[in-house]
Amino acid sequence: MAVAVIAAVAIFNLPRTPYQEPVAEESEEVSALDVKVDEAVAIIQSGEGAPMAAIGMLLDVLREDPNHEKALMWLGNFSMMSGQWDKAVDRFHQLSQLHPENEMYTLNKAQALLQTGDTTKALEVANEYINTYPDADRVKDLAEGL
Repeated sequence: MAVAVIAAVAIFNLPRTPYQEPVAEESEEVSALDVKVDEAVAIIQSGEGAPMAAIGMLLDVLREDPNHEKALMWLGNFSMMSGQWDKAVDRFHQLSQLHPENEMYTLNKAQALLQTGDTTKALEVANEYINTYPDADRVKDLAEGL
């Protein structure tokens, strides 16, 4: 009887809901930064509003989180679209360091390097990536075309 009472008390005190990881405050900050990036991109893509103000919003995100992937990616893309190749190289270099497995970041970095006239460095970047990720078809195609 005592065993049954102890078992009943133990079962009664078990949690009734599954364990959930506590949500970190950082995730709220990151999502707020993501929202800011999305707003900036919408301004630029819509053609409404001041594009430089939107770029300023993206730069504000990087001041808060210098490695914010989405902000870096869009700044790199917009740099390429506006012919600011050195800035594009810097953005995609940072992204390729943060996410070395992402083929698109390396591809964009190599293409921006080509636009700056640095074919040797572009080929070096492409070959380093191919050595690590031999199935990288897009980077491989770029390297073969050089």
